[in-house]
Amino acid sequence: MFLLTLGVVLFALIHLYPCFAVAHRARLRERLGENRYKGLFSLLVFVAIACIIAGWRSASPLPLYFLPVWGPVAMMAMMPVALILLCSGQGANHLRRWLVHPQLLGTLLWAAAHLLVNSEARSLVLFGGIGLWALVSIVWISVRDWQKSPRPAANWRMTGICVGAGVAATLLLVFWGHGWLTGIPLH
Repeated sequence: MFLLTLGVVLFALIHLYPCFAVAHRARLRERLGENRYKGLFSLLVFVAIACIIAGWRSASPLPLYFLPVWGPVAMMAMMPVALILLCSGQGANHLRRWLVHPQLLGTLLWAAAHLLVNSEARSLVLFGGIGLWALVSIVWISVRDWQKSPRPAANWRMTGICVGAGVAATLLLVFWGHGWLTGIPLH
């Protein structure tokens, strides 16, 4: 469980660093250069994800709470929406224009959906930790950037691409990817 917790904390801190340490981040980017900074950031994210995967697989699934009967139905409804929101984080689409933080909202929805169908301690650490990071990020970025910049431009073509990519990701995960990534097939 230690490795999983370390991975989640590292992932959250790496992603919160640009929010909370803006001046330090700017100095570090200037000193390292843009490409080295991005390389270091990517390397740290890779290490965090490796810790999460190794920690998940090594942690024993100890149940902590009773799952709601409606959890699987809610999960099936929430996950396509979460994946569409995750795909809407970039580009000139209406979801990004309307919701401001669609990727973080998708992550939060993903975490909540998984907590409705997984009651063990390792799930609470992983999905609860990532969900908490997404919530803190949404609040912090919203407060920091409140009305500082206009809403991004949007077009329906990009919105359609984001929705299509989210639906494709859902189908890919249901029929193949989830089993490959987690060892838990969904069909």
